[in-house]
This record gives sequence, C-alpha cells and structure tokens, in this order.
Amino acid sequence: MSLKLVSISSGSKGNATLIFSERTAILLDAGIAYSRVVAALKEFGLTPDMLDGIVITHEHDDHIRALPRLEGRVPVYAHPLTARAIAAKQGGISNLKEVAAYENGFGIGDISVTPFRVPHDAAYPLAYSFECGSARLSVATDIGVPTVGLLKNIKNSEVVLLEANHDVEMLRCGNYPAQIKARILSDRGHLSNAAAARVAQLLSGKSAVRRLIYNSFFMR
Repeated sequence: MSLKLVSISSGSKGNATLIFSERTAILLDAGIAYSRVVAALKEFGLTPDMLDGIVITHEHDDHIRALPRLEGRVPVYAHPLTARAIAAKQGGISNLKEVAAYENGFGIGDISVTPFRVPHDAAYPLAYSFECGSARLSVATDIGVPTVGLLKNIKNSEVVLLEANHDVEMLRCGNYPAQIKARILSDRGHLSNAAAARVAQLLSGKSAVRRLIYNSFFMR
C-alpha cells in the first residue's frame, strides 16, 4: 500500500499537510484560508467532504485557521487538552471525534495514526506518525529542542517532514523584538537549522529513512 504526503503550506502564514493512501485522506492541521484548502485538495481530485479526518497538532492560529469552516463536515481529531484550547479560541468543535487514550493512537480509514509529544509553547503539542501497510511517514514541526522521544518515534519512517526554523546567530542579530527572539530560542520554541541538521545526521544512519524533507522557514 502507498502513503503520500503533500505539504500544502508551512510557516507563520499557515500550516496544512495532506496525507493520503489509496482509500483515505487526512488533513494534518488547517491553518490556512478555507479557499486555499479547497484549491489544494482539488489538485488531487478531493473536496473537503471527501476528507476522512482532520488531525490537529496544537491550537495556535496558524494551525487551525480554517477549522471553523471544515469541522462541521469532517471529523476532527485532537488531544482533549488541545480541543479545550481550540474551544477557548473558536468555540466548541461540533465534530470532535472521541478517542479513548488518545496518545495510544487511533485509526482513520486504512491509516494508523500515532501521536507523540514534542516541546512547544502550546497546551499539549503533538507530532504524528502515519502508517498504511508497510509505509510509514512522520510530521514533526513546532519543536523547541530535539528529544529522545522525537527520535524514537520518527526513526523508522520512510519520509520525515521536519522543522528547520532559524539560524541562531541571524535570529539574535535580527530585528525581531526581544520577546519573540526569546520565545523562538527557548526549549518550547522552534527548532534551529543546526538542531535539525543534528537530527538529520542521526536519522541518516537508519536505513529505513530513505528521504528527509526539510520544512525550512524562519518565523512561525
């Protein structure tokens, strides 16, 4: 069975990733305009109604912007603490899928979804691995620092979408306010280019990892 990943958008203007098999289509985050979601799905012969689920990493606006227009038509999967934080921002999620023991994973169609914790300044930030048959891929963005748990969960993936957010010295010397710099550089901020490179070096020794995609951008 095949499993495909398409990065629709990433960065401070919005995040959305399409993951699909021959039978199942999942949108990971919906942080862009609804019209952009519709246009992106159309390229693959899909409409919002054809999505089998929307999986949310965390509640920041650039990950949930289109959710109010999508969630009434598509089941939403989010950790209970994340769902509570989204409700505080956007109101309740009418189509939230109840999942017992969320972090133990769940299935959407023929795709198995495995959440795992990452350090970030959100209520309960998660990254995810997706499996269909023998195919496995992982999406790990919005990470303050690499952790043993991160490496453990992504090491056997064939494709990894990994955040590489900033050059440390460029950030320190840049024009951003001190508060934003401190947030990005903190252990609950964003992964630096150098840290992402170290993760890549560790992964490159794993034969199962055949391809590493860098999701490179400066601000989130």
